[in-house]
Amino acid sequence: MKSRSNKICRARPLLGTLVEIGAVGPNAAAGIDAAFHEVETVHRLMSFHEANSDVSRINRASPGEVVQIDRRTYEVLSCAETMSLLSNGAFDVTVGGKLVAKGLLPKPHGAELFAQNGSFEDVVLLPDDSVTLMRGVWIDLGGIAKGYAVDQAVMALKKCGVASGVVNAGGDLYVFGDPQPIHIRHPDHAALVMPFGVIMDSAVASSSGCYNDRRENGVAVEPLVEPRRNACLKWKRGVTVIAPRCIIADALTKVVRLAPRRAPKILSHFGARAVIIDRRGMRISRGERSEIYRHKLGGADPNGFHSDIRNNVMPH
Repeated sequence: MKSRSNKICRARPLLGTLVEIGAVGPNAAAGIDAAFHEVETVHRLMSFHEANSDVSRINRASPGEVVQIDRRTYEVLSCAETMSLLSNGAFDVTVGGKLVAKGLLPKPHGAELFAQNGSFEDVVLLPDDSVTLMRGVWIDLGGIAKGYAVDQAVMALKKCGVASGVVNAGGDLYVFGDPQPIHIRHPDHAALVMPFGVIMDSAVASSSGCYNDRRENGVAVEPLVEPRRNACLKWKRGVTVIAPRCIIADALTKVVRLAPRRAPKILSHFGARAVIIDRRGMRISRGERSEIYRHKLGGADPNGFHSDIRNNVMPH
């Protein structure tokens, strides 16, 4: 950002993480207040834990019951449905019941038993921002709502006349205006960060199984369920996605991990790019029309690597 003197940064615990918002300009303070209001609204509407959220009301609903929800929740469910269709069900927000069964989420407030074989197809979006369930399923928007909250915060900043800003919700972030450097964590060393490149007017989201300590039968697993196998993912890698919107980047980090064969086509569909990080290095994928490059972490030519990253991250 241009000047430290008129830059304001604030942080609040929301969405299960720390949300940081930075803005530059005379309306920065008002913009940040408006942006946090949007994040708080998304948190209130889409929390799995809060009894009065839209998500909890859907999870309490009986099959066939029509539930009126907020426009924003409807937008997120619509985007989730698109991701589910494109990924052939690999991305599925109805994994809430499976996460509860594995002890990764508490039982929803007042909800009955969930259908073991339920899927995203059991969530039917109706006109006028309403939804009904074909079977009793429990939805969890934890894999997509955080990105949506970032997008809403950015819109609030821009409406207040902020020309340059950053919204970061635990690694799901959007940069607009002045370019900003981005760093990612090393897959084997959580405290070690690596330069990722510079972005502007773009979203970045990361997801990783590298730092999870949960084990199942002695094998490290993480709270990301493969819905078709009803199993927690065992994936000792990380993925970072760059996309035009943060809701897209957030959801695609799960798609890349759960549907690797379909992922290149889906990345191309959304104009997104992915970087997969493991012990051997980084692979950069720009969709089905692009090559996949591999760079060793700490290799002999880091400048060349960072140049490639910048060419992929900076919008054209």
